[in-house]
Amino acid sequence: MSIIIDHLSYIYDIGTPYERIALANINLVINDNEFVGIIGHTGSGKSTLIQHLNGLLKPTRGSVYYNGADIFDKDYSKKQLRREVGMVFQYPEYQLFENSVIEDVKFGPRNLGMSNLDVDICSYDALKKVGIPDSLIDASPFKLSGGEQRRVAIAGVLAMKPKVLILDEPTAGLDPKGRDTILQLIAKLRKEENITVILVSHSMEDVAKYADRLVVLNEGMVYAEGTPQKVFEQYAKLEKIGLAAPQTVYLINKLRENGIEISGNVIEPKMAACEIAKVLSY
Repeated sequence: MSIIIDHLSYIYDIGTPYERIALANINLVINDNEFVGIIGHTGSGKSTLIQHLNGLLKPTRGSVYYNGADIFDKDYSKKQLRREVGMVFQYPEYQLFENSVIEDVKFGPRNLGMSNLDVDICSYDALKKVGIPDSLIDASPFKLSGGEQRRVAIAGVLAMKPKVLILDEPTAGLDPKGRDTILQLIAKLRKEENITVILVSHSMEDVAKYADRLVVLNEGMVYAEGTPQKVFEQYAKLEKIGLAAPQTVYLINKLRENGIEISGNVIEPKMAACEIAKVLSY
């Protein structure tokens, strides 16, 4: 098991008038090579939760275990943890600061104490994996498009060779084409690198398409959990906390209400098109 979250609670500003419970008794297991989507409305605790997974925040109560070890034990190496559990923050291009793309990507592995040769190899390899061409390697990251900057930021984490990749709204602010490019890249990396992916997203369509399992947070607690099909079939329950299922789910249910029999839990447009085509062919 890759990550175990055990009775995790976190309270902001303890003992002040601004004290607020952000997470309350979270219990989760995230398995190796799993693609987990974390969803919830703004303020539900998504970002707070993932910041515990590589030690950026320390629980008020509870524990986080990575490969059987408590990451908050006194002697646990946070440097090694952050090498294996990589974090890509929302709008990661805001974190770019070097004069060239390659120097930005080298920053992470260099700080881990890798040799100069390993830093070079890992950095060039990471840029290749995210589709940044050689012609842009020495370019200023600030002259790239938004999507290219996002890929460079992801490369900076990949260069550290993580076993777990955590992404907080990685497609925020991108146009539909840019969003699809980033998500397809993440899915490809997960398959080719055999890594665990944890994706925080507001897009129900995105998590429906890519995630193996969804975790729904509400008011700092796990509200629902399961496969995308299982979670989104409870769309009425999700609506009570301000979330919605993918539009495909509503379309299929509307067809069923009008007497058109569509089989299975259909949540993706391509799946819906195939099932509708089957009905129309009879």
